[in-house]
Amino acid sequence: MGRENELRSLLAALREGPSVVFVEGEAGIGKSRLLREAEDRLRAGGTPVLRGACHPLREPLPFGPAVDALRGGWTLFASSARFGPATAVLAPYLPELADRLPPVPTEPVDGTRGQRLMRAVHEALGALGPAVLLVEDLHWADAASRDLLLLLARNPPPRLRLVLTYRSRDLPGSGNVLGSPYRRPVGVGGTEIALGPLTEAQVRELAVSVIGPAATRPLCRELFERSGGLPLVAEEDLLVLADRIARSRDGGPPVALDGAGVPRALQEAVDSRLAPLGEDAAAVVQAAAVLAVPVSEELLAEVAALGEDRAEAALTAVLEADVLAEKGPGRYGFRHVLARRAVYDKIPGPRRRRLHAQAVEVLSGQDVPALVQIAHHTRRLGDVAAWLPRALAAADHAIAIVDDGDPAELLQQLLAEPALSPDDRARTALALSTIAVFRADPAASVAILRRIVADPALTTPVRGEIRFNLGRTLANTDPHQDNLEELEQAIVELASRPGPAAAATACLSFCSGVSARGGTVAENLALMERATELAARSHDPLTQADVLANRITLLEHVGDPRGRELLAELPLATTDRRILRQCARAVHNAACHELDRGCDDQARALVAEAEELCHRTGSQILQDGCQLIRLQLDLADGQWAELDQRIEAMLQERADGSPHRFELALARATLDTARGHWARARESLVPLATGFNENFGREAVTLLARLDLLEDDAPAAWQRMEQPVAAIRRKGLWARPVDLVPTAVQAALACGRPDEARRLTDDAERGIEGLHAPGVAAGVRWCRGLLAADSDPEAALGHLADAHARYEAIGRVHTSARVTEQIGRLRLAHSPERPAEAARDLQHAFDVFTRLGATADAARCQQVLRDSGQLRPGPRGRRSYGGDLSPREQQVAELLATGSTNQDIARALALSPRTAEHHVANTLRKLGVTRDRVAEALPAGT
Repeated sequence: MGRENELRSLLAALREGPSVVFVEGEAGIGKSRLLREAEDRLRAGGTPVLRGACHPLREPLPFGPAVDALRGGWTLFASSARFGPATAVLAPYLPELADRLPPVPTEPVDGTRGQRLMRAVHEALGALGPAVLLVEDLHWADAASRDLLLLLARNPPPRLRLVLTYRSRDLPGSGNVLGSPYRRPVGVGGTEIALGPLTEAQVRELAVSVIGPAATRPLCRELFERSGGLPLVAEEDLLVLADRIARSRDGGPPVALDGAGVPRALQEAVDSRLAPLGEDAAAVVQAAAVLAVPVSEELLAEVAALGEDRAEAALTAVLEADVLAEKGPGRYGFRHVLARRAVYDKIPGPRRRRLHAQAVEVLSGQDVPALVQIAHHTRRLGDVAAWLPRALAAADHAIAIVDDGDPAELLQQLLAEPALSPDDRARTALALSTIAVFRADPAASVAILRRIVADPALTTPVRGEIRFNLGRTLANTDPHQDNLEELEQAIVELASRPGPAAAATACLSFCSGVSARGGTVAENLALMERATELAARSHDPLTQADVLANRITLLEHVGDPRGRELLAELPLATTDRRILRQCARAVHNAACHELDRGCDDQARALVAEAEELCHRTGSQILQDGCQLIRLQLDLADGQWAELDQRIEAMLQERADGSPHRFELALARATLDTARGHWARARESLVPLATGFNENFGREAVTLLARLDLLEDDAPAAWQRMEQPVAAIRRKGLWARPVDLVPTAVQAALACGRPDEARRLTDDAERGIEGLHAPGVAAGVRWCRGLLAADSDPEAALGHLADAHARYEAIGRVHTSARVTEQIGRLRLAHSPERPAEAARDLQHAFDVFTRLGATADAARCQQVLRDSGQLRPGPRGRRSYGGDLSPREQQVAELLATGSTNQDIARALALSPRTAEHHVANTLRKLGVTRDRVAEALPAGT
């Protein structure tokens, strides 16, 4: 994982000999793993590979690593290999080859025994032919072995490739890898590879490969912080997690790293580095472990109680021993969390307490006291009376600067303390509830807020504010939860606080607007006007910004032009990050709703502005939302290259319960529908469609109805669409989603319900009058074309051409191509004497679908062209693919990999059942697998 570039570089350097490759990296960084992967590739390609290693403690053996490698690889010598006279001295060391080595000469041989052995090893490696010699841990090599390897590197046998691994910090003497300075000779290839820690994304990828869906973003973040990207440590933690996952299935505790100790291998590595250090160095390391964050040399010296000179010498020693590292200019700390734990847990209790007390004293005397750190060290001393005021001060400071990270944990610690006064408990609970709204893991926040709001000691107004935050957080989590009752109750409890009551009323107005259980659009807008009046009377800028953000969001949601106008009233020049966060929320939501209505250019401009505001405010949940909008814009615009990989990566980053996961699943199902992966699309869509009341729930129902139509089940499609259509009529919300009305009309017409189709089209056209809804307006023209297709084909073509132009104008490439296909079909049906015009439209749609990778859509157009005799001829003759998959068989393989049946494949690719069976049989035969193993046989990323 995460070593693709290094592996590629290593294999390229070993393609031809002679060459010398150096691989450097700290313990546990993955040097051996990289070499094992390269060895597998080399052996598979027929290249002999010999392995040797240096060890810290071993019995004396001349040139041990090279001799060990020859003994382990003696079977690699071909029967035709010729050994020169110099190799005779190897007989005692290579008994396996003794009968093939020349006899020991009776005459004296020039040179010392060591020189003769070096020449013998050199000659034996040359007799092996094209080969690779891997020698690991060169930092432990004895002088003789280092001399031999220096000789091999300076004057290698013609076809030998040499790979040497080492840890630079552990090299003896001058620090030269081979004992003396080495410069690669002319004609000798190779490279130098330095392995660094894995990135957070790579640790997440590793976690997903081991524990699958349990690898949530918060858990992967903790894995990365604990390991610092060191693969050895991450693997050890993942073994613990995998075991806990297995036990959780049997009723064990939920999966987490809480309580997981320091991995044995890491503990031993840290202990071995600390053992040779003196008392001063140990004191500096212990001080760093207690302080827990990277600090200056002066702070380390004060906490360790060392003078300037002694502290400098001690710090130099621990840096050279790789126990601490420079984490920034003049700041020193541990490489990762677990290395600190390995030291901290072994500090005796009395000394640990004294170091924490010293830290409190030193930090309190700074010009700008580190309040959070002071609170932490005070708590470690067990002095609750001293900790409470310091923790409250630290939390107040963090909240004032809008830092959602540190105060959340600190506030939860305070709430768990029985000695906290009722007033401080209420203030703490309210602060924690405010933070929870903006956290990137809303499901976890809901659990916290439900616990807080149930506290009987809270006053009614405080409970109302916390309940309001619970209602807001519910809007950011599972969309099938009903938060309207929580918000209504919060408004009652906030009767004595006009500002929070105004914000809660505005939130209720919007949440009611997006919920099928809420009132009509007119009622929602009236409630929002009431919230706006309350906010104006509060004279609180934060409340006014909160209400304005919700008002913009609601107006944009329904397509009211006033939403765009109000964006200009956002107080973007403020220096108050709390108010700026409300501005970011408003712009983000506006971008989302502009996209939903088909105003794609406006959405792109707004999401760019929202991203800049998110950067200024540090809101992770809104940053995630902007990333999702970018993906949806590319989906709408036909930028489908690598979209699958982006969806999968984003799914891994989103916490369970996040609505972003639902929208990502919808995006993936949209791609699957176009590509013919209909079984997988249905599997994704059914859970989303259970609550059609939400926006993407309606889109999921609409996409399922499209699948029904593609599979010739019009009654199912119409039955599916009746409920969301009724809900839209009841609410009067016609501006979105873009595809709903055309799909419902197609289903109604296919079921013989033209009157219902006409009524629906008329309602939609009236419903968007005066609104910004270009996507639905294009859909209405499409519906007019469908309605007129039988009675007035020329008028129908005009409507469809208008719809096509409108979709093109807003950038909906795939939808535009679907309308073009409809135009071609209509021309074929009503103007058979002019097939070329129909063929032009169908060919255009086919070309767009092919470029997008919309396999099923392209196959459908291709079949119509073939049936009408208008299919564009391909190259003369038919290419033979032999054992490789043909393009059609590749399509079949991808469909099989998603669980499609033969019947599914026939429908998706517009084939007869018999032809589909033929392609399936050929595909399985070429891949050499059963249909349930096809996914494993396809290349990665397919």
